[in-house]
Amino acid sequence: MKKIVVCFLLVLNFGCTDNDDNELSPEPFTPVAITPTLIGKNNLNGSEGISQQTTVITNETDWNTFKNEIDSYYQPFGINYTEDYFSETTIDFTSYTVIVIFDQVYGNGGHTIDITDITEYEETIIVTVENLQTGNATSIMTQPYHIVKIPLAAKPIVFE
Repeated sequence: MKKIVVCFLLVLNFGCTDNDDNELSPEPFTPVAITPTLIGKNNLNGSEGISQQTTVITNETDWNTFKNEIDSYYQPFGINYTEDYFSETTIDFTSYTVIVIFDQVYGNGGHTIDITDITEYEETIIVTVENLQTGNATSIMTQPYHIVKIPLAAKPIVFE
């Protein structure tokens, strides 16, 4: 009888397993809204030669090249466009990433290009871009832009 009880206890002991999967499974990722800091949102006149683009700038060299591309058009007129129209021109790229959106050149005014949402997901950061104002307000050529900075991004940035 003693052997039967010992065998029963052994079978019972080995038949029990700790099946607590909660400790092994990580919590599901919750998307996080990112609040950008505005650097500039306006319209160029369409003659500067800036192409329609969605660009991520992650270093000072690319940032300075971008600013110089705009400023070189206006400097003969005594205007330093980026100093006059951007809220900041010196960026700490160890802490921030810059997002640049330039729309196409339009034959009339009243257009905007708008970053309406920036959300961090598990694998990427999604930047939602829309045209909230669609023009025909003036008869002057314009090219809308929207430039922001966000906390340093380690994930790929995707534009929608």
